[in-house]
Amino acid sequence: MPDDWFVFVQSQLSAGTIDELNKAVVPLISQDSRSQQNAYRTALHQVLIKLTGDQSFSQHPEYEKLLGNAIKFVTSTEFVENQANQLLVIFNQELLERWIKRNGLPLWGAQRPEALLWFIEQSYASKERIILTDSIETDTKEILNQHLFNRGIRLDLPLMDIIDINLVSEIDIWGQFVDTLHEGAIRYNTPYTIGVRLVETRPNSWVLDYFVKSDAALRLQQLTGSDKAQLIQQFVNEYAQFQAEKYALDTTRFVDNTQIQLEINISGVNDIIVLSEIENYLTSLSIVEKVELTGQSTDTSTFNIKLIGTPEQLHQILSNGNKLVAHTTLDNGMDNFNRIGNDSHLDTSIKYSYVWR
Repeated sequence: MPDDWFVFVQSQLSAGTIDELNKAVVPLISQDSRSQQNAYRTALHQVLIKLTGDQSFSQHPEYEKLLGNAIKFVTSTEFVENQANQLLVIFNQELLERWIKRNGLPLWGAQRPEALLWFIEQSYASKERIILTDSIETDTKEILNQHLFNRGIRLDLPLMDIIDINLVSEIDIWGQFVDTLHEGAIRYNTPYTIGVRLVETRPNSWVLDYFVKSDAALRLQQLTGSDKAQLIQQFVNEYAQFQAEKYALDTTRFVDNTQIQLEINISGVNDIIVLSEIENYLTSLSIVEKVELTGQSTDTSTFNIKLIGTPEQLHQILSNGNKLVAHTTLDNGMDNFNRIGNDSHLDTSIKYSYVWR
């Protein structure tokens, strides 16, 4: 396979919400003060990787100072059930996001693209091919889930029920037939399809081939190494970095105090409860710094939103979140929403309209 190959066309993607970006699981062998401090520092490093999507954030000059005050950001800790010496550390995500923005680091919000993963593995000893599914538990699946948790990524596995079997065969997954697997993933309603083939070619020699496919991109890659767990970690890290580079926010507007003001209309606001839900939803988005209700007419509310990112990014996040549906044709006849992502920009002088659902 080529080392790195991309093909791009335009599309609009849906996303899922990751709820554990402020959590990390780290080893704690001893409960003395020094060991606890080291555990908090390690956990904080893991959480910052999730929130920034960028492993290079530790090069920032303020990073060591932050680590030295890790305990100030911890909200709670507990030992993980049935996992000896594994400590779950939960941080104050709002404070950490504030630190990230203040220091101009990328900020990757909770809404992240979903993907279906076709994963097949063959060891040197058995030659048996094993397909990871939603229902089976294997050591490979456990390793994969741990690294997905560490990067704040969710990949769905197929059911491999009668419907899947009729659409996709073991040969299709083994051969990494991109179009067949992408079409077979349609029932799962995920914008990305990933295929992984992990093979032990000889003792302690592994090859991992993978592709990432959407209507917008095709990425092909091959990884080699002596340790299966490290290869899986490398695959997850590369996929997370790929997505973060596309969707993480550039927070330099916050640092420079050049945030954008945008007005949007949201219809379907039938009572104060719905209005409160909308305000809470908008406020929860990492791209939004401030939300202000500026008008109400019948069932339509008007909000002024102060953005860290661009209006295009806000529109993409709102569309991905499945909470709001865009009115694609505006009063002036411009089809601005359809132009997003096609080297165009939203006009901030226009009120953009959505429907709450």
